[in-house]
Formats: sequence, C-alpha cells, structure tokens
Amino acid sequence: MHIGLKSRRPRLLVAVTAFGALTAAVCGGTASAASHQNPVPVITGDARVDRLISQMTLDEKLSMIEGEAEVASSSDQYQAGYLPGIARLGIPSLKLSDGPPGVITRQDSTGMTSTMGVAATFSTTDAQANGKVIGSDGKALGQDVVLEPFVNMDRDTSWSRGFNTFGEDPLLTGQTGAAEITGIQSQGEMAQVKHYIAYDGGNNVDVDSQTLHEIYLQPFQDAVNAGVSSVMCSYNEINGYQSCDNSTDLTQILRNELGFKGFVDSDWGANHGTTYINAGLDLEMPGGGGPSGVGLPSYFSSSAMKAAISSGSVQISAVNTAVGRILYEMDRFGLLSGASKHNVTPENTKADEATVLATAQDSATLLQNNGNALPLSSGSLSSLALIGPGAGQTIATNSGGEAAGGLLSQQTSALSALTSDTKGSGAHIDYAVADDLTGVPVPASALSHSGQPGLVRTTSGSSTTTVDPQLNFTAAGKNALKAGSTESWAGTLTVPSAGQYWLNIQAIGGTAGLTVDGKTLATVGAGFGPSPRYGVVHATDGSAPTGTPDGLANDRTLVQLSAGAHTLAVAENPDVSGNPVQVRLNWVTPAQQQANTDAAVASAKSAKTAVVFVWDTGSGDLSTALPDGQDQLIEKIAAVNKNVIVVLQANQPIAMPWLGSVKSVLDTYYGGDQAGVAAANLLLGRTDPSGHLPFTWPKSLDQEVAHDSAHPERSSNGVDSSGQACTASSNPFASSTCLTTYSEGLDIGYRYFDATNETPLYPFGYGLSYTNFAYSGLHTAKANDGGLNVSFTVRNTGKSAGTAVPQVYLGAPATIPSGVQFVDNALAAYGRVDLAAGQSKTVTLHVPLRQLQYWTDASGWTTATGNRPVNVADDERSTQLTATVDISSN
Repeated sequence: MHIGLKSRRPRLLVAVTAFGALTAAVCGGTASAASHQNPVPVITGDARVDRLISQMTLDEKLSMIEGEAEVASSSDQYQAGYLPGIARLGIPSLKLSDGPPGVITRQDSTGMTSTMGVAATFSTTDAQANGKVIGSDGKALGQDVVLEPFVNMDRDTSWSRGFNTFGEDPLLTGQTGAAEITGIQSQGEMAQVKHYIAYDGGNNVDVDSQTLHEIYLQPFQDAVNAGVSSVMCSYNEINGYQSCDNSTDLTQILRNELGFKGFVDSDWGANHGTTYINAGLDLEMPGGGGPSGVGLPSYFSSSAMKAAISSGSVQISAVNTAVGRILYEMDRFGLLSGASKHNVTPENTKADEATVLATAQDSATLLQNNGNALPLSSGSLSSLALIGPGAGQTIATNSGGEAAGGLLSQQTSALSALTSDTKGSGAHIDYAVADDLTGVPVPASALSHSGQPGLVRTTSGSSTTTVDPQLNFTAAGKNALKAGSTESWAGTLTVPSAGQYWLNIQAIGGTAGLTVDGKTLATVGAGFGPSPRYGVVHATDGSAPTGTPDGLANDRTLVQLSAGAHTLAVAENPDVSGNPVQVRLNWVTPAQQQANTDAAVASAKSAKTAVVFVWDTGSGDLSTALPDGQDQLIEKIAAVNKNVIVVLQANQPIAMPWLGSVKSVLDTYYGGDQAGVAAANLLLGRTDPSGHLPFTWPKSLDQEVAHDSAHPERSSNGVDSSGQACTASSNPFASSTCLTTYSEGLDIGYRYFDATNETPLYPFGYGLSYTNFAYSGLHTAKANDGGLNVSFTVRNTGKSAGTAVPQVYLGAPATIPSGVQFVDNALAAYGRVDLAAGQSKTVTLHVPLRQLQYWTDASGWTTATGNRPVNVADDERSTQLTATVDISSN
C-alpha cells in the first residue's frame, strides 16, 4: 500500500515484476530508458532504478549496501547512519537518524511524548499526528530516514528497552505504529520499523510459529500494510539464526507472506557475515565506522563482498536485488528526482508543540483519585505546595534510549504554568525543590592546588598555565570559554565534613569529565546520548533527568567523601557545534540536601494540599525504588499532609510503597516539551486525564511471564544447555549460548495474568477519569472485510466533559481446533469518545478480520468459527457490555 507523499514525488503505477513483489514504475522522467538500444534488465520493475543499476560498476553497487562515515562538511548532521550515494549517476546520499521518539542530529529538536505515552492515548489520531511531527522534523533537519517506530512487545517490563515500546498488546502496538508510519511518510520522510523480530529482552529466543505470527509479527504486518519503506533486523537470534541472517523470517515471512517491498538494514552491529545478503539483508549499518559504529566490523565492505562473490558464496544477483530495493524506496520518495534535502531549515515549532501538548494531555493516566482530590479545588489552590524538581523544571524526556532531548525554549514548567493560570484567583502556591538536581558552584574555599587557592588550568596548545578560583565558565556569567577550547583543571577538593555529596559536572559546547581520587565519577556528553556519536552536546545529555535551568548538560553522581582533601581533575573537549564552551563544577552538600528535604516537608505541612512530582529512570523495575530517595520523600510528605497528590513520570510499572498514604496518582509518562503545561492543565481540570495503561501493572515482578520462577526458560536471560538460569549479558552484539523460550505462547502481558489467575495492581487498559461513563445498546454485525463491527452508546453521566476509551475484547471460540492456542481475552478494537457532561454518542468499533483468525503452518490464516464472547470494557478486567457472536466461515 502506497501512502500519499508530497506532490513532488513521482506518480506511481503498480506492477508485478520479477522483483518478486509489488513494485512501482515511475511516470515522467524515465521514458528515456525505452530508447536504449539494449534493453535494461528488469530487476525491480522501476524503470529509473533498473537503468541506474545497469549503469553501475561493481564498486558503485557495493557502495550502496554498506554504510560509512560522512565526510565532514557543513551538511554533516552527525546522524546515526549515512550512505554516500553516487554523484555521477545523480544518486544522492542517504541520511538515517535515530529515534524514537523524535529526531536526533547535531541540532536540538522537538522533545516528544514518550512512545509509551503515545500508546497510552489509545488513539491512532494522536499517533499519526506524532508521526507527522517526526517526519516534518526529520525533513527540516536534512534527514531521509527516521529509525522508528519501535514495535517490539513489552514482554519484560524490567528489560532496559521495554519502556521504548508501545506496550504489551500486538493490536495496540501495530495500529499505533502503523499510524505513526503514515504520519512520518506523509511528510516525504522514510520510516524504518524496528526491531525485526522477537526482540523483547532475550538475546537468543525460540518461539513457535503460531505465537510468532499472532503476537510478534502483527505490528510488522501493520507496518507493511501502512507502506513502511524499510525494516531494521535486530541483534537477537531467533529460532537458531541471527535475525539478520534468518531467511525464514526475512524472505519467506517478511517478503513472501507480509508482502514487504522495501529494504532491510541491520541494527548497528547486527550483521555478522557477507552471506547475510542471501538471507534478505540489504544494507549494513553503520558499515565502515559510521558515527556510532567505531570499532564495529564491516562485513559488507567492498573487499569482503568481492571475496565472497569470487568464492561463489554471494551472487551478483543478490547484490543487484539489495541495491534495487534501496533505490526503489529512494525513487518512491522522490530522492532520485530532486526531492533530496540535506540542508537544515527551521522546524515547524508551533505545530510540533501543539501536537506534543495534545499528546501529553491525552496520555496522562489517572491511577488513583481517592476523595476526588483531583482536579484541584479552589480550596486546595488557596494553600498548595508543589514539591520536586519536576515541578520547577520540565523533565521532558527520560534521558534514555534514543529520544530527542527537546527544545528548552519551549519548556514551561508546571510551577510557571500553574502560577500564571491561577493569577488573581486567590491561589497561593509554594514551591520546594526537595531534590536539587543542579546544585551550586563548588566554592573557592574548597578548591586548591599545592596548598594555594584555586585549580590549575592547562590549555591545549599553550605552554603556560593559569589558576582559576572556581570552575564556573558560563554564558550567564559572561565568562564562557571560546569555541574550540580544550581545557583541563587539576587540584584538590577539600570537603568540610564526611557524607554523601552530589557532584555535578555541567557543560555545553563540549564534553567534560570529572575525576576524584583517581576515579572517573561523571562524564557529561560522552555516554549513549548524542555526543560523541553525533558530535554535539545537548542540554539533556547528562545523567540528570533534565539539563540545568541555564541550559547546560548535567551529569551528577552521589559519592561518599571523607572530610579533608581529595584529588580532583576535570577534562573538557570541545564538540563540533562551534559554540562557546561552558563548563561548571557544582555540588549539593549533605547539609544542603537535608535543608532541601526539611523545607519540602515544612511546605507540605503548612499547605492544604501537596503535589509531589517524581520521576523514574525510564526503564522501570518493580524490584527497585525510585531514584534519589523519592519514595522516602513521599512518605515524609504524606506523614504531615493527608492530601497528597503524586504526579509520576514513569514509562513502566514501578513499586509504590506509599500508594496507600496518598490521595491521587497521575502517571504522565514523559510528556515532552509541553509536559509542564500539560500537568498544569490536568491538575486544574482544564482537560480530562484520558490515558489508559498500555501494559499490565503487576503487584510484584514475579507475576510477569518473564519472571516466573517455575519457568526460568521464559526469562530474558534464558537458561543454558543444562537448564540453569543465566545471568544478564552486557554485549548485545554477541550470539548467546543461553536460550529464552517463549513457552508461554500467546500468553504475554494481560493474557498471562488471565491464564495464571493473577490479580495485577492495575490491569491493561486501566485509567480513571474526572467524570463517569455508562454504556448501553450493544450490537454486533459482520463487516464488509469479514471482520466484526461492534456498536454501542456511551453516555457521560458526570458533571464535567471527559473522554471515554472503550475497548472491545474477544474471547476464545466455544470449540478450539486441536493443536491451536487461544487466550481467554484479547483486545480486538478500541477508540476514544469525547463527551460533554450529559452527552451521549453511538460508537462503532471495527474488529479486523485478522483478529478473528488463528495461524497454522499447514493452513495459514484461518477464521475461528462458532460462538465467541465479545466484551466492551473500560479495561481488560472490567465489563460494561457483553454479547455472544456467531462467527461464520463465509
């Protein structure tokens, strides 16, 4: 299915060719191919592409299947991947940028609502709008391909990348991902869906065919149906083969069954051989030492591939096919006919931020609201304490994965928004940071060298040294260092008393590392974030959940220091931004930490209502506490105030030992640039919290399928050949002797809780509202596509406007075919309904035919006939309306 790109894209005519799949011949500009004396061999069916391939030398063809580092130039955006193109044939270079969410280059770009937040909207409209922002930003930032969406299953909520998914359900994930792809590609930008396939925590997995098709393939099928341009094969092994060398998955299933027409490239370092091209891998990334691939081997290099061709292990035809698939997508998106754009132009910030605000509000999930503590009443606002750094600053993203960090200029804090919105209303709002993420400059009295005041500064290229009383060079202080400066400082840090100190190294315009007593404690701008991968330090590149208020990246560490002298060293290296170098050494002493906590407790004690903003690290793990002692802070606040509201920023289930002591909990995931404004609107009741959980929230981790002690083979770490549980591997590039077996079959997420009769803390699809809804008049009818239309009426029975999120679940058929697994309850359709107080609407939700089918290798997709229960609900464990539907075979 081709989607509507910008009008500059050539018109497409569908044809079936020897390319092995649906292809497109371009009208206009390609007729000259017919005038060649010698017919052009048909490889793709795209006349322009086939002509180009016939004109290429072998070296040129090989240059099209291996990424490489971009030659430094003004257009180099330090993106994740680069393909050089062939200038003599008019083939432009190809730039691939990381995500999700957002677009990561050397430029700052829109900070978007986290992927789990997008899923929590249960809205394909929101998902498509987010895709449009990603596509628009990618185009503005000179990129051709955005490496998103991420459509793997959230099978193990403790997996470090699970937070970056769209949750645990294949239908929700698939429809959300497909909508994002449609939005991205509507802007003339290619989307790359990842990570194909069963990349859900384990490095080496076994999964049966029915489970693979019905759970893990569904989002990729939806992506293909949406016309996605490219697919990224993953790091893991699947059923005995590396994902990027799995011809069953890449050719038989992805191309022949799913009908994928685009190109497949490797995750960075996931290619392990030249013959992977025979299995269906088209492009190796990052190839020859791309910006994020230093030290990774290249198997698709010209020399390696020529040797493989010479030996006969790779045929020229395989190279031609791979090149054809890449060029076919470039032509489809107009890149071979003038649409290539690699210069940077302004992002459409106004439109972007409107989408971010709408998504942040639609995603917010109200988990608890005892006594209707939310929205805030006039009484609460008359004496309100806001507590936590997330109230005073916008924590836009979780600083994890590959998310764009955001635009500080667009980030209004919840404190500022609430103060502005309630001005003149009699509201009194007090703010206490409690946990100071930024600190203050280490005073001159604590810094010395050889018994003398100050730190010794050495400037690269200079034979002289200087002494600085403090390490505090900033634009705000009008003493920033010149662009390109390379500096180091050395001396002694004298600590007044023993205790735990937060030490912060902060920088922008360059990277900076802090060493104390010979141990490197913090390095800003040199981790998994955009530097040095992308050559520029961004304000969100530190370990703190947000940059400093004056826009420096902030890396911090809590370290136990004894009273007295400690050796100290700081090394700074400039980035490629050309901006002045700012660098600062801050701290928060034990005494100041205690004073901050005491001030927060005092503020809460004197207020009628206390709103505590807390954040998680991003990955989520029920077995660990919130960072920075935030659990203890909430408990202290709750001990002095009985009206405590927690605004939580978490993309995964976390432990909440304080849940019984607070009135309300609002999970806002990570709302992006507009998180602060969205939080203010939600707290004031100007918008209804209408997000619903895209995952099941367990009471304890051992309730999850990947943490069942009776089935260690299901864990992400897997088991060895003797059946003993393995420990976690730190190397995603290596093959593993440990095996994770998806022996649960279809029973992941809520399906597993149903199968094991476990009661979660909050079920999948759960979310409260500031109003109430009633459902009536359930009716089902066969749809034109063979699926099912489910109609009913929703009425807002409360006193305020709100958004209902009805969900349709389908039960197992009365008679289950032999050898086929069915689950008790599976999400089959969902929607959003905006209703004014007292308003009613009749809604029809469509259950696609695929949701009525099951897979067997012998028969493929087969409709399950007979009686099946249908349940309309607010979440997976509730029931609003029920019916039994008779599914016929025709």
